[in-house]
Amino acid sequence: MSVLQVTNLTVSYPGRPAVVDGVSLSIAPGEVVGLSGPSGSGKSTLAASLLGLLTHDTTVTGSIKFDGRELHGLTERELEDIRGARIALVFQESALALNPLLTVGAQIVEVVLAHDSCTRAEATQRARDVMTDVGFDEQRDRIFDAYPHELSGGQRQRILVAQAIVCHPALVIADEPVASLDEETRTEILALLRTLNQRSGTSFLLITHSADVLASTADRVIEMRGGKIVEGSLPARTLPGSLSPVARAARHRARGGDAIVEVIELGRTYEQRRLFRSHTPPVEALRGVDLSIVRGSTMGLTGRSGCGKSTLARCIAGLETADSGRIRINGTDIARLHGRALLPFRNQVQVIFQDSAAALNPRFTALDVVTEPLVIQGLGSAADRRERAVDLMTHVGLSPDRLASRSGEFSGGERQRLAIARALAVSPRLLILDEAFSGLDNATRDRIVRLLVDLQSAQGLTYLCISHDLDFLARFARDIVVMDDGRIVSPRRFVPQGAVA
Repeated sequence: MSVLQVTNLTVSYPGRPAVVDGVSLSIAPGEVVGLSGPSGSGKSTLAASLLGLLTHDTTVTGSIKFDGRELHGLTERELEDIRGARIALVFQESALALNPLLTVGAQIVEVVLAHDSCTRAEATQRARDVMTDVGFDEQRDRIFDAYPHELSGGQRQRILVAQAIVCHPALVIADEPVASLDEETRTEILALLRTLNQRSGTSFLLITHSADVLASTADRVIEMRGGKIVEGSLPARTLPGSLSPVARAARHRARGGDAIVEVIELGRTYEQRRLFRSHTPPVEALRGVDLSIVRGSTMGLTGRSGCGKSTLARCIAGLETADSGRIRINGTDIARLHGRALLPFRNQVQVIFQDSAAALNPRFTALDVVTEPLVIQGLGSAADRRERAVDLMTHVGLSPDRLASRSGEFSGGERQRLAIARALAVSPRLLILDEAFSGLDNATRDRIVRLLVDLQSAQGLTYLCISHDLDFLARFARDIVVMDDGRIVSPRRFVPQGAVA
């Protein structure tokens, strides 16, 4: 008997063609099945539909059987007994999946208490043990008491994996579970999933764009396109040089020029203060960071999860205030500015974070999302703003016919493109891409990168691209900087083999 048997599943949103169209698939006990396909093909909608996590206005037909039991049509109370205990989900947007009002340790403990008969002390120990399993060793106790916003994207993703496996479910549905992790952590997490699979016979539905992850982890791969399952096989690894047009453009960029951004001795420390608890040691996120980005260039920034990359990005964008040091944007030290004095620099620097769903209001239509910065600043008429939205959505590969669709109806990859369109709406001079490509398939990523290269050539844009994917950075960025433990440890000019000097 299959642990999961899906038959002729169809999912539709009001006024739109079927997002999942007659899908049938099965997963055997102990099997790891990979699910691949371009952004918007219906993968995440399929995953959410398996446990009734779609909105009430969604129409679902077909059969979903788990261990022979029909799930489609169960009440919310009946599904709650299955979610987390028998079937666990790991979503790609960790910022949405975690409760911002609870520490991450408490959230893992609550999963145990909800499904197993044990004391809180026993549940707490199980939570700590599973945090060690997912790679939190020396930092485990500090992270156990941290809130989600105090962690990096990679650290939050590991917490989601810990939540998913703490009750030893029979099936784990993992939607891009390692997209935002550095290479070392990704390898550790995939090895952990394989170990859980082999020791406990846990089945996996692994949704990812990464050919490497599928090749190293999945027993077999199925592919979705246009909401349907198409015949597929284990894909070959992505060949080096697949971004050759981008590489060529990057290699011919001007090597000189003045700096649009100068970061000098930047420091940022976080204090963890808790009521009724002893004071915990402060966390030094940035320790004297020095960085210079040449106008019109592309700089890559890499480093393991939690090393301070996103904190640096937020400080440059003026979203956080540094404790020490200077940040010069076009020669002006914004680290000394506050309140309204910062407004002239808001449009110059835009950030696209890895958790696009957390950055977009799910009740906003695509038109609302893209034009929101223009509305806030009173730029253009309603007709002008609509025309701008149509142009931007077309550029990032989204159909203008979906202007009236709410952002929550877009796939993860589509939401990321929507976030890029919104960032471009105010014509920034510096665009910070914080793992902005981690949830995209290769074809969509290449298309957006080529768009960014064209915009850079036409408008002189500057990019700071934060990514764990060194192969990608080598083809996109001219310079790569490595961070570790809040410091720049390896600033260098990166010239790929065979590149034009």
